[in-house]
Amino acid sequence: MDRKYIEAEHIVDRYLSGDLTVREAREFEHYCLEHPEALKAMPIPVRLKARLARRPATDSETGVFKAIPSSATHAALDASDEGFDVEEEKRELSGGQGIGGNRTVFIGMAFALVAAVAGLIAYAVQANSLSKKVRDMERTARATQMQAAGSTSTYRVQLVRGKPAAPTLNLGWLTPPQWMDLYIDVSEGKYNQFMVTVEKVDGGLVMQMRRIARDSNRELRLTLNSSAFGPGEYLFRVDGYNWRGQTEAVGWLRIGLQ
Repeated sequence: MDRKYIEAEHIVDRYLSGDLTVREAREFEHYCLEHPEALKAMPIPVRLKARLARRPATDSETGVFKAIPSSATHAALDASDEGFDVEEEKRELSGGQGIGGNRTVFIGMAFALVAAVAGLIAYAVQANSLSKKVRDMERTARATQMQAAGSTSTYRVQLVRGKPAAPTLNLGWLTPPQWMDLYIDVSEGKYNQFMVTVEKVDGGLVMQMRRIARDSNRELRLTLNSSAFGPGEYLFRVDGYNWRGQTEAVGWLRIGLQ
């Protein structure tokens, strides 16, 4: 019996399960006795390895055990501690690291588990934050999406000289959208044409309309779809064109849509 035969015929597994004949068991035990390095590498319990590594008793049937190999598994479990190295078994069971090695492995696994849990929590927090941002963006997109106006509302407004700090016309959020028909009084002054600049407060430029003529009532008339503006406050700056084609400030209007 050699190593290739042992591997090909699954001798170790059959020996442990008691499926070898007496002759096969004896040959296997002799091989283990004469090849201690090969025995050490075999997946055999440490106590049984200790038995197989000893010189056989003269009155045993197989050379090691008084019982036939069919009871080899029970013999391995019930074997005495004679010739058995406890430290060797501890080293083998712990992968050769000993008690200190086990403690190191345990601590490493604990740190890895804590790190994994922390990573999951951070991921959950980030996912929740991203989900909230997506919902806010969806609401903003719906609010700023151009929609058909269902009705028309007329608003007559007066301009103020300085930039207003609060809405001079507070409409709230118009649902459903409306046509905002703005009549801006520009009766004072000598201008006949005007430029209207619309900016969102804390935002940027929204639109600019140039060379708008006032009507016979000396008013500027602007008709705007409320859905073209998102929630917020908007500054309307009105400038008049002089005879040189230059603009001069006329007044301000602040509309609240929120």
